[in-house]
This record gives sequence, structure tokens and C-alpha cells, in this order.
Amino acid sequence: GDCPICLETIKHVNYRTISRLFCCGGFICRQCSDLKIDTKKILIKCPLCRENIPHSYDYEEIRSMVLGHSNKGKAWAQTQIGMWYLGEESGSNFFAFDEEKGLQFLKQAADQRDSDALLEMALAYSEKTLKWDESKYMYYLKEAADLGHPGAQRMLGLAYESSNDEKTRLHYITLAASQGDAVACYTLGAYFMCVECGLTKSLILAKHYSKMSLEEDEEGQPLSAYNFSIALYRLGLNRYEEIMEIPGHSPIPKALFWARKALEDDSFPLRDNVTLILSAMENEVKNHCANCRKEAGCSSLKRCVRCLGAWYCGKECQ
Repeated sequence: GDCPICLETIKHVNYRTISRLFCCGGFICRQCSDLKIDTKKILIKCPLCRENIPHSYDYEEIRSMVLGHSNKGKAWAQTQIGMWYLGEESGSNFFAFDEEKGLQFLKQAADQRDSDALLEMALAYSEKTLKWDESKYMYYLKEAADLGHPGAQRMLGLAYESSNDEKTRLHYITLAASQGDAVACYTLGAYFMCVECGLTKSLILAKHYSKMSLEEDEEGQPLSAYNFSIALYRLGLNRYEEIMEIPGHSPIPKALFWARKALEDDSFPLRDNVTLILSAMENEVKNHCANCRKEAGCSSLKRCVRCLGAWYCGKECQ
């Protein structure tokens, strides 16, 4: 379908790509929804049916609307109610927790091939609410993935790690990354950095997918921050014949910034590697002015307090 605001075509309709309009059951694209939130512009009237859009805290009105759509057999509404019964998406504000009813609604929606419901059913069989059943888990996951659900594509790709089916794994990880799934992006970036799944090492693609991952989830991807930092540094070495500090083109400040970002996660297993790389990059640049290249000598250089990645003689050179 098309977004009624920006008129862009939405190829795969799921929770990642749309924001549902409970009044008529239509939707707008996620980009328009996020833009309204960022600019603090609230939709008062539905752009499709022109009815008043309920506030997010009007639980009774929202529940009544969604129940009405569910009674008409709308799969998206059945999925929403099922998730509420299972306590997801502030479900306690709408229904008391009821696992049996939640699964019943999800099954009805999954039978209509709703991709969100199919993914939830797969999660239910992964010991989330039901007993582990690999065949049903893979069945529902593949159904959701083949309908274009990025979360299902990423999970299915990672599920093929145990079977050593590199071709299928790469296929689904790439599909999920193409839709901006943060985990899939950082996984693909790591594949290009570490030469996995039969791929050829590519610093450019490692940088590209690591950057995509950070744009989606800056705080939650320390490996992407680490790989992005390494790719920036090594590409700088290759591109400028190891002359790293061409004013205005040095990759050092940005590489240092993302290396420090990776260190913010105390549980990151490669912290020692990051510390060594940080030290090596800083030692390479802090002994001479980033502008005039004058050696520090006896006098210490002044560090840029903005980027923390360049050192200067003084204000004249900065």
C-alpha cells in the first residue's frame, strides 16, 4: 500500500515499516510517523477516514476500535490483541495477561499470513511461551521472512549458522540488512570485515553496513562501532598513502570517536583490542600539530575539546 501522507509505496507492511491507525485500520509509513513525533506535530484527524485519532492513553477507545476490527476478521487487529494478551506493547493497559487467549488470536492472524503474527508464533515455539519445537519455529519464521519481515529474515539467517548453510544464511541476513535491521547490518558488516560466509574482504562494505547499523541503533551495537572505527582508519591508510592527517580529510577524529563509543559498553568482549587501537591512533597524531605538522618537542600541544581527536599548536592552527 501507499502512505497517505508522503504517497511512498510500502513494499512490506509490518511493525517496522508502518504506524497503524486504529480508527479505520489504515496506516502511515514509519518515517512520517517518526517525523510527526520529532516535530511534535500530532495527527488529530485520520488522513484516510477523517475520524478523530485517539490519544495513546485512551485505552478504552483504542481497545474498542481494535476489537471491532478483530471481530471483522482483520489479521492486524488479531495480532495486536494477541500481543496485548501476552503482555507486549503495554498490553496490561488493555487486557489482563492470558497466554491461551493471546496465542489463539495470534494463530488466527498467522493463518491469514500476517507477518507480525507469524513471527510471534515462531517466538512462542522458541520456549518463549510454548515448548520448544524446532520444526514449527522454522516454519513460522520462514513464512514471516518470505513475506519480507526484517526481524524474521535476520533470525532465520542466524538460525542457519548451526547448519553451516552459508548461502542461505547470507541470503536472509542480506535481505534484513537491506531493510535497515540494525543487528543484520552489523552482522553483515562483520562478515565483510572478517571474511565470513564466503565473502571477499571489503573495508568499504564493512564500513557501509556498520554505519547503517549505527544509524539504526547507535547505543546497542559496540561491534559496529568497533568495525566502523577500524574500517575508517584502514581506508584512510589505503586512500592517502598512509598520510593520515590531511587537514579536513583525516579519518582519525571520527575513528577515535567510534572506538570510544565501543568502549562505553562494559560487556563488550573486545575492549582490550579497542584500548590498544585507541592508544595506537592517539600516539600517531598527538606528537605533532594536525595543521602545520610541527613536532611537539618540549612544549605540549593543545587537544581539540570538541572532537578529542586532533592536537594543535594553538588557536592559529586550529
